[in-house]
Amino acid sequence: MKNNIINSCFLSIALMLMSATAFTLAGCEEKEKVLDIETPGGELEIERDKSDGNIGVDLKKKE
Repeated sequence: MKNNIINSCFLSIALMLMSATAFTLAGCEEKEKVLDIETPGGELEIERDKSDGNIGVDLKKKE
């Protein structure tokens, strides 16, 4: 009985540590929307990453 309680405590602690590690490593990307254009034919979105300045372009064509 005592071993089961100890094992479940260790398992709980291990799961909490793994979850915390996953959330820390995933982080959140800080992006700034530079331009967002919506037209009847599609949508254009340009974002800049605040940490390193990289630019991302996303073009979605409506069908």
